[in-house]
Amino acid sequence: MKQETARYSLWSPPTFVTATGALVAEATFAAALFVLWTLVYPDAGPGSGSGSDSLDPSEEDSGAFGILFLPFFAAAWTLVAAFLAAALVVPTAALARWAGSRPGLGGARRWAPTAAAPVAAAAVAAAAVLAAVLIPGHADALTRHPVTCLWWWLGVTAAVAPAALLTLVTDRRAASGRRPWRLPLWLLGGGCGGPLIAFVLVIVVGMVVNLVND
Repeated sequence: MKQETARYSLWSPPTFVTATGALVAEATFAAALFVLWTLVYPDAGPGSGSGSDSLDPSEEDSGAFGILFLPFFAAAWTLVAAFLAAALVVPTAALARWAGSRPGLGGARRWAPTAAAPVAAAAVAAAAVLAAVLIPGHADALTRHPVTCLWWWLGVTAAVAPAALLTLVTDRRAASGRRPWRLPLWLLGGGCGGPLIAFVLVIVVGMVVNLVND
């Protein structure tokens, strides 16, 4: 009983900021890797082709214009990440914490929620993919495009599992009365500031690639 009363709500500010910040940081990291990959391998990019060598002047100036919208994009993506955290990450952490509190675990009860987090993430991701397919009325996609649905399930699982693990760690720290964890703020701040850093890296790598090709 003592362990049950020591628990905090997963909707408390520390845990929810952790879930949101983790998704923001994951998306920023993935976007930076994708952009850098398209720069290093331009032929594999979505805009590759015979007519992609010459850029319109408006396209050349779009980079500087895009910097002005980075703060608005970061704010918008933070709101989207907060919604996804509420819909996916927090339920995953709650499911993992519930599975880890089952009787009969003995000394493993302390780490059982952490071990159950990947399985809970897979279950929540499967429900999310099914909902995304069935609610719009595209149930035939499960039979016509099973590989695509499988990749979506794996992608959502890979994104939700680390965020849920960090959320559980934050919840454990709050329940034990330890001092507030600064990692959630670092994740949220780094994830929002990441697009600007990624943009600078893209410019530097692009200049280096152009110099090497010339």
